[in-house]
Amino acid sequence: MPLRFRAVLLAGFFSLALSAAASAQTGKVAGTVTGTGGEVLVGVNVSLVGTTQGAVTDVDGDFSVVGVRPGTYTVLFSYIGYSERRVENVQVNVDKTTRVDARLVEGEVEGEEVLVTAERPLIEIDRTTTTATVTGEQLAALPVTNIQEAINLQAGVVDGHFRGGRSSEVTYLVNGVPIQNAFNGGAAFTIEQNMVENLEVISGVFNAEYGQALSGVVNITTKDVPRAWEATALGYVGGVASTRKLEFIERTAAAGTDLTVDDFVSRKVSYSEASPFPSQLDGQLSVGGPLLRNRLGVRVSARVLQDEGHRLARRLFNPSDRSFGLNSSAPRDRWRLGSTGDQSFVALDGGRRVSLNGALVARPTGSLRMDYNVFLQDGEGRPYRQGQKYVPDGINRNYGFSQTHIFGVAQTLSNKSFVSGAYSYLRDEGEGYLYETPTDERYVSPTLGSQAGANAFAVGGNDLFGYQNRTETHTIQADFTSQVTKVHLFKTGVQTRLHRINNRGYGLLYNDGTGETAISENPLEDNRLHTTPREFAVFAQDKIELKNLIVNVGLRFDLFDPSYQVPVDWTQGVSLRVPTGLSAEGDTLFATNRKAASIKTQFSPRLGIAFPISAAGVLRFSAGLFFQTPPFSLLFRNPEYEVATGSLAGFYGNPDINPERTLTFEAGLQQGITDELGMELTVYSKDIRNLTGTQIFQTPEGGNVVRYTNVDVGTVRGITLSMSQRPGGPLAWTLDYTLQFAEGTASDPGESFGRQQAGLEAIYSLSRLNWDRRHVINNTLTLKPARGFELTLVNRLQSGTPYTTIREFIPSFIVNDDDKPSYFTSDLRFFYRPPAVPAASLFLQVTNLTDEQVQQAVYAETGTATDNLYRELYRRNGTQVGGVNSLDEYFYDQGFFGAPRRVSLGLRLNL
Repeated sequence: MPLRFRAVLLAGFFSLALSAAASAQTGKVAGTVTGTGGEVLVGVNVSLVGTTQGAVTDVDGDFSVVGVRPGTYTVLFSYIGYSERRVENVQVNVDKTTRVDARLVEGEVEGEEVLVTAERPLIEIDRTTTTATVTGEQLAALPVTNIQEAINLQAGVVDGHFRGGRSSEVTYLVNGVPIQNAFNGGAAFTIEQNMVENLEVISGVFNAEYGQALSGVVNITTKDVPRAWEATALGYVGGVASTRKLEFIERTAAAGTDLTVDDFVSRKVSYSEASPFPSQLDGQLSVGGPLLRNRLGVRVSARVLQDEGHRLARRLFNPSDRSFGLNSSAPRDRWRLGSTGDQSFVALDGGRRVSLNGALVARPTGSLRMDYNVFLQDGEGRPYRQGQKYVPDGINRNYGFSQTHIFGVAQTLSNKSFVSGAYSYLRDEGEGYLYETPTDERYVSPTLGSQAGANAFAVGGNDLFGYQNRTETHTIQADFTSQVTKVHLFKTGVQTRLHRINNRGYGLLYNDGTGETAISENPLEDNRLHTTPREFAVFAQDKIELKNLIVNVGLRFDLFDPSYQVPVDWTQGVSLRVPTGLSAEGDTLFATNRKAASIKTQFSPRLGIAFPISAAGVLRFSAGLFFQTPPFSLLFRNPEYEVATGSLAGFYGNPDINPERTLTFEAGLQQGITDELGMELTVYSKDIRNLTGTQIFQTPEGGNVVRYTNVDVGTVRGITLSMSQRPGGPLAWTLDYTLQFAEGTASDPGESFGRQQAGLEAIYSLSRLNWDRRHVINNTLTLKPARGFELTLVNRLQSGTPYTTIREFIPSFIVNDDDKPSYFTSDLRFFYRPPAVPAASLFLQVTNLTDEQVQQAVYAETGTATDNLYRELYRRNGTQVGGVNSLDEYFYDQGFFGAPRRVSLGLRLNL
């Protein structure tokens, strides 16, 4: 595509976006109005209280209001000669039609009003796919600390994997705008609970308006500006409350540089004793209201979270400590250890996060809405590493800062049509280092990290590497929605995303002679990436709402330009020119070894059908083809195509890789069992093609080159069954079960290369994927035993994920042939609102109520996280441990286990 044409095209989209529209994350309110005798009423005024949106019934008594933001509304019906009817608690969700039928009563008294409270329907007649909606109020009532935990409670979603897909196959949208970090494939920032008005989780076939996702969509709508000033403050304080014990070394002598093994002992310490308290501090604030009545408003939401991890280290050694004799066969009484740490316990795998969302909304006219949202997030954390359990200060910290700005405009053309559009700028920055300055004099020699002997923890040393990543994305999108006829809701739109990636990963070189540290000058240890990929998409879809049939049909076109060069001859990737032969004169002829990566395109059709089979039952079917470019971290790995001299293998990314594709089918049944009890059954199947894997081939020198390419495939089949009771009474509950079979040729893109390096045979058939939990049961239970009291319990029963067994030191020829242990956990949230102080609420929250020891990883020889075959062999052989720790402590890896019980107390104030 010529550069000039691209510029014109981009300018056109930009103008369209600014003149049109915020992206249309909206729903529709529709219904029929009749009189006392059932006759249709023509010309009834229907309005959404507190907004300028409304409609007038037509000759059939029907009305529809499109472009309604998700939320809870009051619908007012007024007609001369009839009492007004006000329907409260009308919930509007994204892309859904909320039906509000009304029967007006002839009234004699002017201003007489009939008040009705709407009930959320058990059956969503217009839903053609698997969708779960969680409102902000429901989210606040659940015992979860982030929205990802709420997402994982939905049927078909297991540990962030939607229906057996890879976790990167999900797209996250906020107010209709993608917030994906294109480089790593994850969300660029975390939306906090107190910012959410509506959370929609689509795990089935999604409409054509959604792209760059293979498995699911998470659609988040943030809270709107309230009609009157309000403020909410919420604070939590808590910590670990577990009597489970861990083994730690303790120094019995004063800190020194010439200690012996007799100066150290091991003892068991409980989680509660070792964990810092409080290990959780959580403060949330939300305030907003009108600046100019009905014209200008503002809302600010903030959260400060410090959540220390549950994996514990001890500062027994400092990075600069020196020890002697541990990694040799010298007797233990000749060892000399330097141990100058203060012996304090350090919690890892947690961190600090500060989040801010500001929203400014202007309504210059009744039909025009303009808004600006800013999301700022700053955080830091430090990972847990088993080998550095006693030198935590030698582990790099990770820092991140993201900012996202979304400008939106929505223009209502009539009560049946509107245009919307948005421009967003996303900038996500991450850094990892031990000390901010690479030349910091506190860095120590890498030899200090290898002082310990076999089966022992490090007794010194530090990380000697760092990284700086920055991803910027400009998104411009616009769409048009119109209720063309009574039965056709048409929507079309365009989107373009312009990325800029600036990354650097570097190693540090320590000079033993001078004690100085600097960034390595070896080009293989100082990698830089600068690239500007582009995406473009256009879609059209039609929602056909007949009396006994709902059809969602759409078509999407995607284009991706990697804007990067790739080698012509991958075996000589680092060379810009390669020899092609000899001329007649005997001179060597050369040709360029670079070409532009090709532009990738795809058309993706989507179809969904739902039709009632009874007054309380709906059957549905949907199918679609989905397109996703792999994360840029796979496309642009080793962007300079370098291989170390004499290396046996070079690993290349591949900007010319084809997009991954999924063909998905599902069929479902929604059925009301009673007036208060509903059920949903879904059967689904996914055929996955062009998954990213690795291809291995030889260089002219006899080494190996590994590059990413489209070689892996997969298939997923499953059934989900959900049941729920309508909320509102003293008892409400939900229950869902997922049975799933997720298989593929590889669980991650580098698996085939890893097997080759380990001397294992390549996989040519489908095997269980690493995250394939065969059985998952989720249950929520809410009790309201008395006024002001509420208790919510979340229960999870899950079978274990698979692993490949090793028996008699031989790995199984069948990949992932056995399951890790199953587990059951419960989380509790207790809420009390004192009658004397209605503005205040007290909370008690407990995660992992029964303190279950969840085994997230196991030793392949035994199938458990607690038993290890090699530990017993070493014990029987009398093998000397090359440190002051025991064998039992070394083989107990905290990274194999889930979090212990945690208890938090909270206070909420509505001001």
